[in-house]
Amino acid sequence: MNEPNESEEPKKPHQLNTTGRRIGLTVALTAAVALVLAAVLCLLGIACTPRWRVEPFTDHITVQSSDTSIRANGIATPQEGRYRTKETHITVKLTGTLSAQAIVREPIGAPSGHAACLFLHGSGTGRSSEAFGDIANAMASAGITTLVPDKRLDNYSMLSRDYQSSANDYAQSLKVLRQWPGVDAAKTGIYAESEGTWIATVLTSEHPELAFAILTSSPVVSGRQQMAMAATSYLTTAGAPDAVIRIIPKLTSLSVGGIGPNYADFDAAHYRSSLTMPLLINYGTQDTAMPIEQGARLLTQAANKAGNRNVTLRYYDANHQLRTQSDTSNGGLPLAAHYTHDLEDWVNAVTSGATTSSWKTPMIAGSQPHQRFTAPTSTDPGLVTSLGVLASAIAICLLCCLLACLGGLVLLVAGMVRNRRRTANTYSFPLPCRIALIVNAVLAAAATCVFLAYLVTVVQDAITLTDNSAMLARNWHVVVMLCRLEVVAFAWLITEYLVVRLPRPPYVPAAHLRAQPDANASKEPTGTSGWGGGHTIVSVFVMLASALSLLLLAFWGLFC
Repeated sequence: MNEPNESEEPKKPHQLNTTGRRIGLTVALTAAVALVLAAVLCLLGIACTPRWRVEPFTDHITVQSSDTSIRANGIATPQEGRYRTKETHITVKLTGTLSAQAIVREPIGAPSGHAACLFLHGSGTGRSSEAFGDIANAMASAGITTLVPDKRLDNYSMLSRDYQSSANDYAQSLKVLRQWPGVDAAKTGIYAESEGTWIATVLTSEHPELAFAILTSSPVVSGRQQMAMAATSYLTTAGAPDAVIRIIPKLTSLSVGGIGPNYADFDAAHYRSSLTMPLLINYGTQDTAMPIEQGARLLTQAANKAGNRNVTLRYYDANHQLRTQSDTSNGGLPLAAHYTHDLEDWVNAVTSGATTSSWKTPMIAGSQPHQRFTAPTSTDPGLVTSLGVLASAIAICLLCCLLACLGGLVLLVAGMVRNRRRTANTYSFPLPCRIALIVNAVLAAAATCVFLAYLVTVVQDAITLTDNSAMLARNWHVVVMLCRLEVVAFAWLITEYLVVRLPRPPYVPAAHLRAQPDANASKEPTGTSGWGGGHTIVSVFVMLASALSLLLLAFWGLFC
């Protein structure tokens, strides 16, 4: 049998009792600190929550007829297909050396002095060869000359857009169209879709003499307000948990200064008062991104306040692009039935002198709309006001996790070198602290990344209008559980640092100990363990990563 190693003395009962008491104390203090942390994080989450939310929409519009056709008393309008069309590719000079390609479609044989329509693009690249071709050609076949220009992109990006400059560009195309052979400049108006309707209101404010304005799928309110409503609608359709939906006001209220987009707070209300010309408003009832009823009311009220009551509203069983067979925006889909016919009849009627009292058909008609949520009129932020602060916190948190891991590897290698050299003095974390540091570093990175990945999944489902409510609910519980574990782990780390393990005896080099007289001088010096500067740096990185991760999760409301 092997002789027992005299240096490995079995633990005495009082030592076991001390260890047990220390474990008990650690557990009790960890639980207490975790409760305090959870309460503080909950209060922080409440403070970060804006005082507004996206509410259900209740002021519904009742259509007067399901028939969208448009007719005026005593006015006969050319019907679609009456004229063959001619297509001409031109270059429109904008400013300085800049120019834009454009396509003019005109009716062959139409009488001189007929109407004309300029098209304004929605979001995207906006090539004249790829947009509005079917609508513009159909209108031309009914005796209306149309011009579709390329969208200028050097002042248009994901983060920066200048609607005033865009309106000036379209004004140059408008000038060309008014001078086109056969066109009556006094009968020239505009057709705008989606984001282009914001630019359209800027253009109408500078050109109140426009003969008409057609606004299709108009967001009406500012980009921030519209996005709050659209995100709520999308997430609800996707079956996202209520806790996720409640995050929307926190995100959409954040300042984007210095990051973009700079157009989030475009003052749409300021320009709505310029709609003094005959106005046609179109929406698709399947369009969940736009305030299809609230927007119609705001546009109508603004026009009426400006003295304009010649406002026609049409709803189609269609998507955002007024196309059918899909509730999402896909290329190549057919336009809503009778849509182009209605456009042509209305344009030809108003340019022939139709006034508010001239219409034989109802001013409000089509499919019955049902807007689910109201675009908020106030988007004031909570405690955190900047998206830049949030993005920086996420980046710093993940960077600290990475640096802590790299620092841990360096300490491990340094310890192995010391052992190989048989250095008497050693530096190391106590085992409980070491485990707590590792657990916290892992959880900080995992909780932050898992939650961000969850948000990406939710956004993807929302954009595709995919109902994954069961999966989203199940994964949400996983995220919440991970966050609670991180709170407990951080509480444990605080307990190890500040309560159980501190105050620690100062580190004294073994060489200094050997030089001092000792009552136990007969014992051979074995060196001492201590906490070096590298250990302090690693622990700071871990503490900072965990703290930032918990603060971020508190912002998202995971502790409320």
